[in-house]
Amino acid sequence: MAREIKDNVGFLQEAKAALAELEAEKAKSSRLQSEEKRLTRSLATEKKAVEEEIESTVTKRKEEITLSYDREISKTQDKLKKARGNRERAKDQGVKARIDNETAQLREENRQLKLQNATTFHQNRIPSFCNTKFYYSLYFTKGFSEILILLLTFVIGFLVLPCGIYWAVPGHQPWLLIVIYIVVIVVLCGTYIALNNRTKVNHLEIMKDARKNRDMIDANKRKIRVIVKAIEKDKNDSVYNLGKYDREISGIENELADIAKRKQEALGIFENETKQELEQEILENNREKLETMARQLQQVNAANKEMSSSVQQKTIEFTDEYGPYIGQEFMHQDKLDKLIDILNQGLASSITEAQQIYKNVK
Repeated sequence: MAREIKDNVGFLQEAKAALAELEAEKAKSSRLQSEEKRLTRSLATEKKAVEEEIESTVTKRKEEITLSYDREISKTQDKLKKARGNRERAKDQGVKARIDNETAQLREENRQLKLQNATTFHQNRIPSFCNTKFYYSLYFTKGFSEILILLLTFVIGFLVLPCGIYWAVPGHQPWLLIVIYIVVIVVLCGTYIALNNRTKVNHLEIMKDARKNRDMIDANKRKIRVIVKAIEKDKNDSVYNLGKYDREISGIENELADIAKRKQEALGIFENETKQELEQEILENNREKLETMARQLQQVNAANKEMSSSVQQKTIEFTDEYGPYIGQEFMHQDKLDKLIDILNQGLASSITEAQQIYKNVK
């Protein structure tokens, strides 16, 4: 129902007071909204800090448990490595002793054969050079290696040597190469024949016996290599009396397995029990602070809802009471003051007329 306005100035002053009250409540509502947002952010930040503290503490404690056991595992692994090294060295010594024992007869036979050759050569004044592999490769060639030595000697003596001399002499005349070849052939062949006559021809039987002895030595060496290879490949360690080392290694391996088992048990207890206890402890330490902040937020939230409802209600009432007569354009304190001044000065007899004068003056 339309309101009859008898006192225009009084009506505007009443509207001004109502507007001031409405604006005050809007400002308070805005402050409450800002406070609610601030408390919401603060509570969320505090909750996140608690969660991070829980995560950090749990991670640190778990790492401490793991590191403690890992140190013990590392120490035990070092002990195991040392024990295995001791066993390996003991086995190597056993293998060496076994090789020495099983090849002793063959090595002694080779020593006697070498001594026999050396003694015979010395007694018959045969040069020690004749008791070498190189000599037998030249005069009693036998086997692949001696054939190879003979061919290599031939290549060096009749190809490398004359060509080397030729390129070392200035001039490089073709006839010089022929002369060098003739000289080298005469010298080398002469030396070969002379040495043959002095040693092989004069002491043929001795040289043959020495050849047989050298063959026996080579055969014994092959037997020794076979024995050594068989012993090294033998997987049976019982002959080396390593029981003491095996018991020590077994004990350390059991110790290592026990530490690993206890580590898993400790981590299991931590995950299933200790972790929850730590979480509850940290939550309990921060419970009062979080609850206080939550209560503050709840209070501000309730006050904000109440104030928002009041502002909404008063806005509707203000609009219904004064809107139709004043209009949205003049719902401001300064404009209402201007309209009151115009009416007080007698320049207008109604609110509408005062508004028109305000617009014209402006």
